[in-house]
Amino acid sequence: MFQERRKQLQYHIEKAGMQAVIIDSPSNLYYYTGFTGGEGMFFLPIEKSVGYLITDSRYYEQVEKECPEITLIRMENRGFSELVKELVNDCFSDITESMLSIAVESTMNLQQYLKLCEVCKECSFLLSQDSIMESRMIKDEVELSKIAKAEAIGDAAFTHILPFIKPGVSEQDISLELEFYMKRQGASKLSFDTIVASGPNSSMPHAQVTNRKLQLGDFITMDFGCVYEGYCSDMTRTVALGEPTEEMRKVYQIVLDANLRAMDGIREGVHCNQVDALARDYIADKGYGDYFGHGLGHGVGLDIHEEPRFSKKCEVIAKENMVITNEPGIYLPGRFGVRIEDLVVVKKNGCEILSRSDKSLMIL
Repeated sequence: MFQERRKQLQYHIEKAGMQAVIIDSPSNLYYYTGFTGGEGMFFLPIEKSVGYLITDSRYYEQVEKECPEITLIRMENRGFSELVKELVNDCFSDITESMLSIAVESTMNLQQYLKLCEVCKECSFLLSQDSIMESRMIKDEVELSKIAKAEAIGDAAFTHILPFIKPGVSEQDISLELEFYMKRQGASKLSFDTIVASGPNSSMPHAQVTNRKLQLGDFITMDFGCVYEGYCSDMTRTVALGEPTEEMRKVYQIVLDANLRAMDGIREGVHCNQVDALARDYIADKGYGDYFGHGLGHGVGLDIHEEPRFSKKCEVIAKENMVITNEPGIYLPGRFGVRIEDLVVVKKNGCEILSRSDKSLMIL
């Protein structure tokens, strides 16, 4: 599995006109090597069948166990840049000045990037995030099964939390119970900091959890997810505590209809910005266009935010087994907000919805 991923990486890097790639982000280190330690640097020339993983003594044994086909480069008292220099000299013995182009991640630490440029003067280090991430946009069956399991834990957590939503219970209480339950069901950690936003707090898409106590008449938006065997889930549901107003019902229905309209348009071959428009244009036609500011969705996998995205600017063509969220929302400042988010898998003639929790307006 990892060897095939590395071959794909080499193909994309060579296609972009570069001769080697350096990987240092934890998620990409795992994706391309199987190493879970998270602290290291992976050097892969496009013409070598095996790559080189540079790390320190904390991880020597771990590298040998998790990725025995990778050549371990022991740091000892040397730095990453010095060791990359040695690898460049060993792998490209006939190199001339400014001959070698090496792809690096855009997330690389700036200090590390500048050090590489200083030490390896014969190399040009190019930010090549698209080429490095392209393979990760399409999930294999193993990845899909882990994402589906993580999402199933989220669905179970939503069912579990409903009886806890009562007047006087705080946002923090709900957040902690969700986290405890998901970990008890096998999650290793959260995908991101859980959002529980009640009443006027729900008008902030990424509101921080507070000690505000739930009140009758509140909308409560819960956005949460967990990690199962390295892969993330993500879902949002908004529920009403007590009878909502007519305007609250109206806004909820618009968001739900926008979610369903987008869902009907998700399939292989469609441009991602076209899916975004299905929801965005509908919300605008209903008079709430100014209150839906974020993109419709984002890729999910080893990271909670990956490419591609359902957004106005993303022209990526959707392909089978991409995993993306569908999360329209309307947020009325200082009053209330509604977001409904599902995690979906793109298929040839539609999509598979991984989040199974009920989306109809729940009045608790």
